[in-house]
Amino acid sequence: MKPVSNRISTTTSWKGQRGAVVVEMAIVLPLFAILLLGAFEFGSIAHDHQALQNAAREGARFSANKTNWIAGSTDPAVQAATLARIRDRVVAYLQGEKITVNASDVTVDQTYPITIGTLTVMGSHITVNYQRSLIFPGITALIPSAATLQLRGNAVFRNFY
Repeated sequence: MKPVSNRISTTTSWKGQRGAVVVEMAIVLPLFAILLLGAFEFGSIAHDHQALQNAAREGARFSANKTNWIAGSTDPAVQAATLARIRDRVVAYLQGEKITVNASDVTVDQTYPITIGTLTVMGSHITVNYQRSLIFPGITALIPSAATLQLRGNAVFRNFY
């Protein structure tokens, strides 16, 4: 019977394994990089969508106040100034979040019907549209239809007038 040795043979245990780690790394590293970049990209998309929702909510809250009622004046200049003030509020909120939208990307509807049981009241419905390009343009090589994404935030508040 052959005695058991406590020594590990370093020459025979790695024989035939030379370069296997490099090959495994060459396979796993690109997949890990794609996964990591995708996580950053989708996290950024989720952040932007949340900011759009918050901006729409801020605009709807602002629009629901009686002082911002567009139809409360018969003067077209006052109506246009009120509409611009509501849109500017949304645009300013998004600028604080490092998102640039035009005032024309903000839609204001102060006659949005809200039905609660048998009662129908009017609300302010604000919609913000945002065309977002990807942070990592190389992703479009994998998904060609994802060059830009259309994100939208909207909110409705009951009018106080």
